[in-house]
Amino acid sequence: MKSEHLELLACPACGARFRYDPSGPSDQGSGRLECMSGRHGYAVTNGIPRFVSPDNYAGSFGFQWRAFSRIQLDSRNATGFSEERFRAITGWTKEDLAGKRVLDAGCGAGRFAEVALKDQANLVACDLSGAVEVCSENLGPHRALVCQASIYELPFPDGLFDVVYCIGVVQHTPDPKGTVRALCRKVKPGGRIGLWIYERDWKSYLGTLGFKYLLRPVLSRLPRPLQFSICKALVSVFYPLAWLCKPLGILGKAVMRLLPIASGHLQTVRLNPPDFKSWVLLDTFDMYSPAYDLPQTYEAVVEILEDEKFQGIRRNPHGGLSITAIRRS
Repeated sequence: MKSEHLELLACPACGARFRYDPSGPSDQGSGRLECMSGRHGYAVTNGIPRFVSPDNYAGSFGFQWRAFSRIQLDSRNATGFSEERFRAITGWTKEDLAGKRVLDAGCGAGRFAEVALKDQANLVACDLSGAVEVCSENLGPHRALVCQASIYELPFPDGLFDVVYCIGVVQHTPDPKGTVRALCRKVKPGGRIGLWIYERDWKSYLGTLGFKYLLRPVLSRLPRPLQFSICKALVSVFYPLAWLCKPLGILGKAVMRLLPIASGHLQTVRLNPPDFKSWVLLDTFDMYSPAYDLPQTYEAVVEILEDEKFQGIRRNPHGGLSITAIRRS
């Protein structure tokens, strides 16, 4: 633990600051955080503070990011797709993040955290799942504070961050509206929030998404290896058609969006065949396996943001609910 990281943390149970007791050489990154109230303590392993039990509802995400640890990183696939998506969802430029204190809530393997670090943000990344191990490794030592924590009990003081973003996570929590409120509380006055959330509308029941809501109630309850085997079988059957449709423009995309595998959004991404197939399998597993999948409406999210004193609420043209806002000073 770095001393400057301790300054960012607050006990999620009582709000007190921490002291850090290492259990060995500092480069091993193991020890314990004890809050100043003397009532609560949390383990630090591999340099990552752990504020939750490893067994929680986000287990599918820990599984998938261990299995596909680097495929979505721009530094690995050389596509620039993650950065393009980040810009489209948020509308933010490098100048909006450079030198700012930024929270990546639900960081997964770190695909967007890598973009924020490229923009020279002072980054904190957190995730409920074991994906934090992968994220920490992908970002490199000492480049960001990575924590395993619940969005509902984030281990940071309210109003700490200049920028908070949460991309593709809100709908996978048990209380999406409560999730948005919890994130809002961490934005300082004048700071920004960026969200991307599945949208609840008529398109949710067509094509690939229709298959998701038909099959997910069953698949999400199966043992993780069986979930993965079924998704792998689906990809084996339908991937050849997706690959044939990839270069066929609008018609090809229409067909890809009717398949029971997640491939249409990757049509224009310049991936080689093995990477394309791996990414399709990753997103197909991501589609069917989460414990929660609760899309929201634009109106409901805007109501929360307004109630939490945000203004300049903007819907960006990315698809789904791509929303940014600024907290009133």
